[in-house]
Amino acid sequence: MVAIRQGQIFGGESMRVLKSCWHWFWGQSIFNKVALIGLFAAFVPFVLPTIVAWFRPTMIHVGVSFYTYERGVQAQGMNTLYFFERRNLVSDCRIRREEQSVPSGRAKAPDPQSWVLIKLLLENVSDRDMTSLRVGVRSPAINQTTLLLSAPRLVATGNKEAPPDVKPLYVISIETLPAESSAVVTLKTPIDDYLRDFIYVKRRPVTIQVPYVSADQFRQYPPIVSRTNAVKMLNREGVLRTQGEGVTDEKLLVTMVSSEESDREEAEAEASYQALPRAKACSETEAGVW
Repeated sequence: MVAIRQGQIFGGESMRVLKSCWHWFWGQSIFNKVALIGLFAAFVPFVLPTIVAWFRPTMIHVGVSFYTYERGVQAQGMNTLYFFERRNLVSDCRIRREEQSVPSGRAKAPDPQSWVLIKLLLENVSDRDMTSLRVGVRSPAINQTTLLLSAPRLVATGNKEAPPDVKPLYVISIETLPAESSAVVTLKTPIDDYLRDFIYVKRRPVTIQVPYVSADQFRQYPPIVSRTNAVKMLNREGVLRTQGEGVTDEKLLVTMVSSEESDREEAEAEASYQALPRAKACSETEAGVW
C-alpha cells in the first residue's frame, strides 16, 4: 500500500510539472515558441541514442578517437630530418614520433604527406555473431579520398553513399564480427588544402556522427558513440592485432643514394609539401584526452 501511494504521489507530481511547463510554453510569444521548438529539434539527435538504448538492448558499442599522422622531412642545418609522427587531433598532443637525421644529399625516404585518422572501436557485446554489420559514419574529415583500413582477418569494406536529401554517408560493411569480440577500423584521409584550413587555420573541431548501425540480427538504430582515449585506443588496437597485422604503422626506412639524386628528390619533396604546425609536448596522462 505504501509503495502504491508513493507511486501515485510521484505520478501526480510529474503530471503537475508537465502541466506547468505546458502552460508556460503556451504563455510565450510566437517568436519564443519558434525558438524553443528549434532548440528542441536540435537537441533531440543528441539524446535519441540514449533514449533508444533505454528501450532496446545495445548489441554494438562504438568508441572513437581522432589522430593526425604525418610522414615528413625537414631541413636541419647540414642534415635532413626524416620523421613519422602520430598526434591526438583533439588535444594536438604528440603520442609517438620516430625520426632520423642524416647528412643532406645522402639519403631518401618515402614522400612526405599527412593524414587524418578516425579510429572506430566496434565491440560486439552480445553472445551472437553479427553478420553483414553496417556502420554509417559522417565527418568533415571524410571525403572521396578516404580509405578504410582494418586487420587482414577482418573482412571489411567501405564506400560513400548519398541518400536523398541527406549529407553523404561513409558506410563501413563488416562480413562477420564474432560474439563478444572487438575490432578497430581506421578511416584514413589525406590532409589537403581544405582540411588544413579547416583544422589549423579556422580551428574548427573535427566531429563524427554515427547515424546508425545495422546487421542481419537487428534493425537500424542510432548507437551511443563514446569518446575513447587516444592512447588507450592505440593500445587496444595493438592487443587486438595478431602477428603481422600492423596495418597503419610504418617503419622509418632511409636509403642512402648518390648526393646528386637525393638533392633533386629532397628539393621536390620540400617544395610540394607543407609541414603541419608543431605538435604539443604533453604528459602521458594528457596525450590521449579529448
